[in-house]
Amino acid sequence: MKDLIFLGVQGCGKGTQGKLLLKDYPNTVYMEMWQLCRALMSNDNGIGNYIRNIVNNGIMVDNFITHDLLHTTVQIANKEGKWIMMDGFPRLMEQAEYMIKTMEEYKRDYVIVHFELSKEKALERMQKRAAIEARVDDTPEAMERRLAVFYNETLPVIKHFEDLGKAITVNADASIEEVQAELKSKLGL
Repeated sequence: MKDLIFLGVQGCGKGTQGKLLLKDYPNTVYMEMWQLCRALMSNDNGIGNYIRNIVNNGIMVDNFITHDLLHTTVQIANKEGKWIMMDGFPRLMEQAEYMIKTMEEYKRDYVIVHFELSKEKALERMQKRAAIEARVDDTPEAMERRLAVFYNETLPVIKHFEDLGKAITVNADASIEEVQAELKSKLGL
């Protein structure tokens, strides 16, 4: 099995699909970039306060932070002999280039899974999640900024991986079970 990198617009179900897949593949280091950032920002210290300010304004977390988290994840997976499943990274071209370099350095093969979902459906799901979870960073303005970053920055990253022959696309506008079935089928699992 290759390392799996899940990308898609917010609300596409990357995390849900990853957690379902983990049940069948427990020998995996699961890394959800924004969950890690939220965990860091929950601390009342210099790092937590810095990240909290960025996230609450719907701005992308600095590459020096995300690159360190990726590098740590890869080192743990190598040390423990596990696969990697990453959710939501890389989102910017500079991050993609760093990830490619890191994966080559550690001789890890990977596939990008693009969970494709319309902007309208993504916004609808994000609003539902905001109502349920009441997260401070799920303001309408922050949601719009995140969507803009996805379409302006992350979609070109996904296209880059498609051009490299390293990406597959899964229709995320289906039931959870249907998306999981398509994901497993396209991954040959």
